[in-house]
Amino acid sequence: MIHWTDNFGKKERLRGFIRLLNARIRYNEYYSIGRYGRFGQKFRIENHLGDQDQIAAMRNRYLGNRCFILGNGPSLKKMNLDFLKDEITIGSNGIYGFFKEMGFTTKFLLFEDVEQTEIRAPDIHKVKGPIKMAALYNAYCIKRDSNTLFFNAPRSHNSGYYWDKDLYPQFSRDFSSVVHLGATVTYIALQLAYHLGCNPVYLIGVDHNYGKLPSIFPPGKIEITKENLHLVQQCHFDKNYYKIGDLIGVPWVKGQELSYQLAKEEFIRVGRTIYNAGINSKLNVYPYTEFNKIFL
Repeated sequence: MIHWTDNFGKKERLRGFIRLLNARIRYNEYYSIGRYGRFGQKFRIENHLGDQDQIAAMRNRYLGNRCFILGNGPSLKKMNLDFLKDEITIGSNGIYGFFKEMGFTTKFLLFEDVEQTEIRAPDIHKVKGPIKMAALYNAYCIKRDSNTLFFNAPRSHNSGYYWDKDLYPQFSRDFSSVVHLGATVTYIALQLAYHLGCNPVYLIGVDHNYGKLPSIFPPGKIEITKENLHLVQQCHFDKNYYKIGDLIGVPWVKGQELSYQLAKEEFIRVGRTIYNAGINSKLNVYPYTEFNKIFL
């Protein structure tokens, strides 16, 4: 089924259905009719690697190399990110709005949340540089290009185990097969870093500080209004990260921390380490290391 929001334009829904159908076809190995010969007068069946195959080929691509996962917290603007220009970097959601100021793009750019991806959809196709990766169910609103790949993530509302205390959270050891949700896109980034073979992994800009937002609103979707805009603005590096009328997710902080803990255990299991190298971060699951000293 397609699960777009009510804000997704009705005139766009047929096109969205076609995009999603095409993405599902191209997820696995697929075939097309190609032309060849001097004048292109001959035809042949050509096979192509699907998204799953391309993601599988990334397994251990950066084995033993460090990488940096960039959150979207306000602390990013307090850091000298020049150090990261030649590093393996993973960003998400609206981080692309900071690329110009950073002076480089992240190597990977992730999307998953439906409302978040719909908001960013007009910009996603324009972003050049990163390998853009989104959940397959986001395909309806993304204008795909050659640097776009879709991954298989069970949708939360169709997967009861995400909310079963005995089964949540889960961690994927094979990003090409399945990617598990963990109440934050950073958890998806950690699974990608694991798949790529990175070690160590450093988190920056993952402030894990949502101010009063989680104490006023329960976890779930809310609309940004004039009354709550100031609460939302405190959570990101850009005051214009969201605008009035956008739908956003109030974080499930406890669920995030459970996910982060499992990621820590999975990395330790294979002899790897995750560090928090951010500034004033409230995420205490990972050992802290000073960002500037990493590059000495």
